[in-house]
Amino acid sequence: MNLFGELRELLAGDISFKIANITGEKEEKVKVAIDGLIPTLIGGLMKRVSNEAGATTLMNVIQRGKHDGSINEKLQDYLRDKESFTPLFEQGSSLVSQVLPDKKSSIATLISQFASIRNSSATSIMAVVAPVVVGKLGKLVISQGLDKIHLANYLLDQKVHLIDETPDALQPKMIDTLGIAIFMSQEIKPIQFAPAAPIKSVAVNNTVATKPEKESKMTYSTKNYESESSGGLGGIPKWFLPSVLIVAVIAGLGYFAFTYDWKSLSTSSDSMVDSSEMEEVTGAIIDTNSLAKDSSTAKVDTTALKAEEKTIAVNLPNGQKIDLTNGSFTYNFARYLADSAATVNRVFTFDNIGFEGNTGALTAGSDKTVIDLAKIMSAYPKSQIKLTAYIDNMGDSLQSKRLGSRRAAAIRNILIGNGINAIRIDFAGIVLRNASNKGVELKVVKK
Repeated sequence: MNLFGELRELLAGDISFKIANITGEKEEKVKVAIDGLIPTLIGGLMKRVSNEAGATTLMNVIQRGKHDGSINEKLQDYLRDKESFTPLFEQGSSLVSQVLPDKKSSIATLISQFASIRNSSATSIMAVVAPVVVGKLGKLVISQGLDKIHLANYLLDQKVHLIDETPDALQPKMIDTLGIAIFMSQEIKPIQFAPAAPIKSVAVNNTVATKPEKESKMTYSTKNYESESSGGLGGIPKWFLPSVLIVAVIAGLGYFAFTYDWKSLSTSSDSMVDSSEMEEVTGAIIDTNSLAKDSSTAKVDTTALKAEEKTIAVNLPNGQKIDLTNGSFTYNFARYLADSAATVNRVFTFDNIGFEGNTGALTAGSDKTVIDLAKIMSAYPKSQIKLTAYIDNMGDSLQSKRLGSRRAAAIRNILIGNGINAIRIDFAGIVLRNASNKGVELKVVKK
């Protein structure tokens, strides 16, 4: 069931026209505001009910406020004029304060900017939309006999539609305003709140402790500890055996140090230095072909050696060390940011990243590339990027574009979840005739 579509039907007709008359805004802008408020309010409620306290609050608000969906029958009367609108405005504003207490003003600002209307108008429109949304949920609670757990799961099931139903221009700011970046990146799972821990009754022991008949007396040992400490087995002092062991260990170490070929150790250690690393540090070109070959050296498995050489330890400016595959997307991106002479607007194409079918869900193992990217961006806190996911036109350009946005948003959400500030990441989905070779690109906006 798509809750978004049902709510749009409830707010269709001449609702936007009447709200425009009350607020003094253009009807087209009111429609844009309503179109943005529906997913924003639902997104806020989704996050709220993801914990038991929030789900309990929403259920209490629905039951105590008698939100049963009857608001829709009275909506036209409330919107006749400004005087009739006052009770609805007060009810709707109070409702938002109850279910999303810390988001009321920020949502109003978000919709005001998105629809290009006054902040007061956005607050008034929110006071209309909120009772309709909660009333719809209340009607489901009554008709289907939902408890707080089933109500929470019903709302969380709508998460698969949230990005699709949110206007593209609103998506990034809505996610930031509601603080749902990490929430959106998590897998949807049915929740089951743990039952309250039972109160443990403390058993009272009525047995009265009886006093011993006789007072306990402290006794002292007559054992001669001084004589025992000075002697061991058969009169041998206790320190004798440990001393012998210590002398034996020292003698063994001395023999090893005297007989070991330390020269061969230093030679083999030096030979392990990667010539490519030396070239990178010194700028010198090393001709490895001219180096003397030791015919006595055992044959090396070159296949394993090449595989080992592919991974390079990169030292980041924040002191962190990260292992990256030579020539990979993350390796090239890290080297680029380290180059102070490199200009912005450089574009990199992601590798080792995939998505499950026609969805925005990353395939298993793909998140490593994104997590490595987050580590690199953490080391360069001034860097800003734009993620663009290219999608083949699958017949419906709008749906294709939304799929691209979901994929780019999925990467962005993982970055945010790993400590990257959301304002440093922009994202978009672009539809092409043949995007099979495009995938996801990263453009450096600022270094």
